Amino acid sequence: MSVSFYLNLGLEMALIYVVSTISFDVVHYLLHRFAKSKYRFLQRLGDLHETHHRWFGPNLRHVDELAMPNLMHHRIPEYLNQVAVTGAFLLVANPLGVALVAVVHTVALVFVLCWRGVDMNHQKTVRLKHPRGHFFVTPSYHYLHHVHNDSHMGSFVQVFDWIMGSCVHLKGQRVAMTGASGAYGSAMKNLLERAGAIVTPLKYGVDYDYADYSRVHDVLRNADILFLAHGSKVEDAMAANCDSFVALIELFRSLTQERLVPPQVWAMGSEIECHPTFGVPELAAYAQSKRAYARYARNYNRAEDILYRHIVTSAFTSRMGRGLMSAKAAAWLSLWLIKRGFRYVPVSYTGVALLNFGLFVAGDRIEAIARLGRSAPARDTTEIVAA
Repeated sequence: MSVSFYLNLGLEMALIYVVSTISFDVVHYLLHRFAKSKYRFLQRLGDLHETHHRWFGPNLRHVDELAMPNLMHHRIPEYLNQVAVTGAFLLVANPLGVALVAVVHTVALVFVLCWRGVDMNHQKTVRLKHPRGHFFVTPSYHYLHHVHNDSHMGSFVQVFDWIMGSCVHLKGQRVAMTGASGAYGSAMKNLLERAGAIVTPLKYGVDYDYADYSRVHDVLRNADILFLAHGSKVEDAMAANCDSFVALIELFRSLTQERLVPPQVWAMGSEIECHPTFGVPELAAYAQSKRAYARYARNYNRAEDILYRHIVTSAFTSRMGRGLMSAKAAAWLSLWLIKRGFRYVPVSYTGVALLNFGLFVAGDRIEAIARLGRSAPARDTTEIVAA
């Protein structure tokens, strides 16, 4: 047999396997909806799957007495669903590929039965690391489904969650938000509250100032998400757009470091991180501050104790100036992308935010090459926090 035959067979098997897992993701979603149905028959179907969540609950610990019910009510039905969908491919695919995928599903089931349901996605843990990547479901991604049952439905790939916008949980989440009275911030606040989040605005001059962040301790200690949407284009731009961002994030990290589920930080960036000021003097301080913060943001993006989201927008209409996009549109698109798992969130009509992605991810290396190995002195985070 030729190489092309084996290549086609491998691609066929990969497609069959992925589709068969997504088919269960659909059933999985429906079972959660059934559990809340007013119809008793649907409730009973949904309750069978709820056994799985009682066995491995939001504390990410197993209830050993429910190990066998979990296998009977969840794992074996999942296997039967996947094998049935795999078998349906006999109508259009190579029977050898179909048979091999069915064998893979069967071998996986045998191992799970031997381990009494404890596979790689159901290991007990004392602290989560936020999931990396954006296609395959990792254990840290699936753990979030057990903490928040209405999100993170994917079992092997995240495709179903992309479609449904269920890559993030918002209902009941406590959001501490700066800039909530601004054009973008007020629009985002409304969207988050409509999604079920509880938003607490943090107002400059009332709850904090650039010399004192002590008044926000209690709010940050209880928050699940810190959303930084404030900013300035005037002479205090560095304090507003960089120093205060870093100070609030570092304080938030220190107050939430013992949690089972690490918190999230969502922060506003700007396309000016990448493009020049075009000779506009008023933009010089703004650009300098945004680029300075972007260097910190790259490190936060790699951190494991928070899930960091960097929202990079094209100019939108606000008190800071006019743009070709409304603040409401920018907020809506930001949240639409966040719900689909984006950590770098390009809200752009110019395409600059997309070009900036490479700089954001690999900016440290690019700057190092540009300096020919000479690193510029980094600003001291501890001094910013203490200020």
